[in-house]
Amino acid sequence: MNPKIPCNLLVGIQSIALKVSPGEESCARNAASLVNKLVRYYEKQTNSSDPAAVMAMVALDLAMCGLKFEAEHNSLQADVLDENNELLTLAAEFTV
Repeated sequence: MNPKIPCNLLVGIQSIALKVSPGEESCARNAASLVNKLVRYYEKQTNSSDPAAVMAMVALDLAMCGLKFEAEHNSLQADVLDENNELLTLAAEFTV
């Protein structure tokens, strides 16, 4: 059993205290860093420092990235499955 460790993060203007497994700590810190980079980007792009508006843009951006990644992953997975089936068909032709 992995004990949970404290992980204090600053995301935008919000301080967040989490308890994560040691293996998740790096991921949580990298995610917070990505969010903070996007916050700075959207603050510059929109000339807005309204935290709610900026965080809404960040959330939309990250959600779109997740959906695009999922669609591409599904497409690649289907391509691999098709090629695997072709190889199995070819292999069956050479089976005695």
